[in-house]
Amino acid sequence: MLISLVAFLGCDFFENEQVADDPDPRCEESFFLVVDQMPILIGGLAELQQKTEYPQAAQDAGIEGRVTVQFIVSETGTVMCAQVIRGIGGSCDQAALKAVNQARFEPGTSKGVPVRVQYSLPIVFRLQAGD
Repeated sequence: MLISLVAFLGCDFFENEQVADDPDPRCEESFFLVVDQMPILIGGLAELQQKTEYPQAAQDAGIEGRVTVQFIVSETGTVMCAQVIRGIGGSCDQAALKAVNQARFEPGTSKGVPVRVQYSLPIVFRLQAGD
């Protein structure tokens, strides 16, 4: 099994943790899309890849594809307001959210000051030949 991760520029929590009547007010606060220094994933994509589990049910069903997770990197480098903006099902969406919510970043900066930055990560689930 091979899980590939690709980062590019670019807010909700796990589906079972989101309460529709009580959204996180921090997700409504302003954020930047482009800054002088974009957030940097601590440990890099390889470490995040190791934390992303390919659900056995998805493997058994032959589900492959890309899950795109959008979120905000806070001024302290934590992930907030993560949501799947393009999913593939088979529990892969939840696995991608779980991995992204555990990620830590060096915060993005604007004029030398740490700021909230919207960011996206597409996580590709791909079966190896023979799986």
